[in-house]
Amino acid sequence: MNWATLKSKHVRAAYNAESRDLHVKFPGSPPVKHADIPPHVYQNLLETSDPDFYYKYYIAPSRVSPGRGHAVSVSYAMKLVLILAGCSLFMATSLDPDHGGIFEESELRSN
Repeated sequence: MNWATLKSKHVRAAYNAESRDLHVKFPGSPPVKHADIPPHVYQNLLETSDPDFYYKYYIAPSRVSPGRGHAVSVSYAMKLVLILAGCSLFMATSLDPDHGGIFEESELRSN
């Protein structure tokens, strides 16, 4: 992989035109991979006078996380399930405090 030094001189970048993968290397950290980056975005990164700004707003959102995506989505799914279960329990018990949320069939039809 051929690394190009950007105008900030602290950041380097390498681009694979076939896979459209962009690798960006910051000092003191491993390279960061970005998927499906168009060639013109890489060219703009090379030519811009402020590559840090360009990277932050145009490239950083496409970062490929190594293997952490499922753990985050499972966590959010579990939180959603717990919230929905809590809401269901709250709704069921707050319908009629005298009956504990349980209604007889005759009570439902009389209303």
